[in-house]
Amino acid sequence: MTISLLSVSIVAAVGALYAVFDLLRKRLTTALPAASMLVWLALGQVPLFALVVWRSEAVAIGSGYWLPGLLSIGINIVANLAFIRALQIASLGVTIPLLSLTPAFATLLSIRVLGELPSGLQMTGILLTVAGAFALNFDPGQGATPAGVWRSLVREKGSLLMIGVALCWSITPAFDKLAVEASGVYTHGLLLNGGVGLGALAWLLATGRAATLKPRNAVGGVLVLAAVVGFVALVLLLTSYATVWVGIVETVRRAVNSFLALAFGYWLFGDRIRPAQIVAVALMTVGVALLFV
Repeated sequence: MTISLLSVSIVAAVGALYAVFDLLRKRLTTALPAASMLVWLALGQVPLFALVVWRSEAVAIGSGYWLPGLLSIGINIVANLAFIRALQIASLGVTIPLLSLTPAFATLLSIRVLGELPSGLQMTGILLTVAGAFALNFDPGQGATPAGVWRSLVREKGSLLMIGVALCWSITPAFDKLAVEASGVYTHGLLLNGGVGLGALAWLLATGRAATLKPRNAVGGVLVLAAVVGFVALVLLLTSYATVWVGIVETVRRAVNSFLALAFGYWLFGDRIRPAQIVAVALMTVGVALLFV
């Protein structure tokens, strides 16, 4: 598959935007529990998608939309709740890189569902990027055995949750691509965010937690900014699926996201960067470069 420079730039921008989105969500964890934040951020994007649909995109939802669309909505509700909870209890630098497990699983599913088979070099790049993600979390003190690597991955609260999120988000891209093909970028974005937001809201109401929707401190500006960043990031992500294979999109996105999460963790939260993590970033960089050879 030939990939243009514009497509590469869009995918890289997606990774950067989601890194900023993660940072904003990390900030909001001090004011809102996971489900309440999900309601605000998902429903906050609905007016933006609705405006674009109203102005420029005719709503024509094909019969092939509902199965992949509803599956994506359901999985995203679970994944987003787990993701936000993981951010509440763990550092960015340890948990976000675990999402780089997503490309390997997404690639395998895309081969089966979408028929997108990467070349040998591209598969090598994907595996190197995933290996780099593991190296980012490797603690030499735990030993180099399989058991030691596993202890390194789950040494911090929230790590297991984030691994579960990675598995969930390796499934949704293929469904999202099918849903976009049957409806359009903005229509699917509208239904996806509306479904996720209303699903989380229904859960809060059913469990008597509606009062938690009120932020514990003044974060209105952060909520608005996060909704706008999330909107732009999702539009670019769904758009990129039309020109770049899902496995490659997820690999580049997660590599950029992991690097920036490490940088943000160091600059803003004082997280320590180990030499092994620098090597890991270099490994992921080589992996991403192989995707475009």
